[in-house]
Amino acid sequence: MINWEQWNGIRQANPIIYHITNQVTIQDCANITLACGASPVMSSDPQEAKEMTALSQALVLNIGTPNSSQQEAMLIAGQTANEKGIPIILDPVGAGATSYRFQLLETLMSHLRFSVIRGNRSEIATLCGYRGGRGVDAEGDELDAFIPSFRELAHQTQATISVSGSTDYITNGEQEAYVGNGTPFLPQVTGTGCMATSLTASCLASGINPFESAIMALVTTGVAGEKAASSLSSTEGIGTFRIRFFDEIFHMNPQTLSQWRKMRISNHA
Repeated sequence: MINWEQWNGIRQANPIIYHITNQVTIQDCANITLACGASPVMSSDPQEAKEMTALSQALVLNIGTPNSSQQEAMLIAGQTANEKGIPIILDPVGAGATSYRFQLLETLMSHLRFSVIRGNRSEIATLCGYRGGRGVDAEGDELDAFIPSFRELAHQTQATISVSGSTDYITNGEQEAYVGNGTPFLPQVTGTGCMATSLTASCLASGINPFESAIMALVTTGVAGEKAASSLSSTEGIGTFRIRFFDEIFHMNPQTLSQWRKMRISNHA
């Protein structure tokens, strides 16, 4: 069972989270990192990637807006993180959208070791060899059909695989968790997946193990979304929801997580 008190450890540790990330959502990722009590650094210049990684307690690699300079920075930062034992979380945004993104992911995955790989069902399925996805949009509810592939990906990469969807799924190859928290408002706001990645990194950086970090981040995202949605009046929409989502993350606490979480954990062969 998850020790939800670990959530308070993020604010106590105030770890530095180095992001080489999506330019579309970079401000939201920085703000959500601050909201949970960590300190964001956002930079993609290869010339400072090694030093910046050495100053950090976790590294986010998000391929949402890729370019050749960013790829170089990701490899330098990732190799430095691996050498120093700094956890890395990979977010394969739009993995199935173009050959360039797929080749970038192949390069990163062949050169680096990750603590967590987090994406939507389409993105993670692409890493498992399915190339039919649209990229950034999660598709369908056929989670059961993909679970064996997700487990195998966890074994192959030795990483925790964190898959968001109508039901979130997390596996480290030995254990798995299902998270049912969430709201239809979350996919209507750009960047909530990227923000879940930043929350996962913040948990990792505060010393929570990868499997529990992935669970805690997705439960937190879902609970914050539910609470923000429940506060909306009939005249309010996704703009107000987005602001209140940040507020709910800022005010999140172990008691709320324990009371609101909808999840189960099990072992598998």
